[in-house]
Amino acid sequence: MINKDTKLYCSFSLNPGNNGCNFFNKAFEEKSINAIYKSFYSDNIKKSIDAVKTLNIFGFAISMPFKIETLDYVDEISIEVENIGACNTVLNNEGYLIAYNTDFYGVKKYIEKLENKIDFLYILGKGGFSKSIQYVCKIMNIDYEVIDRQSWNKLYNLKNEWIFNATPIDINNQFNFLIDGRPFTTEGKSIALNQSMKQFKIYTGIDYGQ
Repeated sequence: MINKDTKLYCSFSLNPGNNGCNFFNKAFEEKSINAIYKSFYSDNIKKSIDAVKTLNIFGFAISMPFKIETLDYVDEISIEVENIGACNTVLNNEGYLIAYNTDFYGVKKYIEKLENKIDFLYILGKGGFSKSIQYVCKIMNIDYEVIDRQSWNKLYNLKNEWIFNATPIDINNQFNFLIDGRPFTTEGKSIALNQSMKQFKIYTGIDYGQ
């Protein structure tokens, strides 16, 4: 039952979805935690973070394009955020905001499960999610190249290469091995599940698998 003691967690995005709502509300119920999760539309992350403090929202996730800008409004960053330069998770401790990054964890878990070993990866986009993928490549010893708007035409000359889509753009590239990181795709949902389990531990201190 929702009451005055119910903790509120949320996400902010220009294009909010239901992945987080489905995972966290189910997890809260399974673990008998008095909390709810809601995704919100936001086009101004500073105002959204001000609302977090005013409403005492205990934690929130950040989607594109706010993963870098959010760092301007937090009080502390984790070692992963320091190395990556972007965050996707923030914990609110009575107005003191701590930024984390669980995107890299979800990406790492996904790549580890691939049957084919990746030696080189082309990463599409250079935003906050791309920075997490780059970090994974570094710790997994995968060489990579970032393709952005200025070098986008290079994409059409690639063949039999591994490509990671870290943009909101639909990629039709039948000649390569595509990992589509958008949250509504098969790959994106797998990545989102693993990173959400990591977020759950940050929010609650409980391992979801326990």
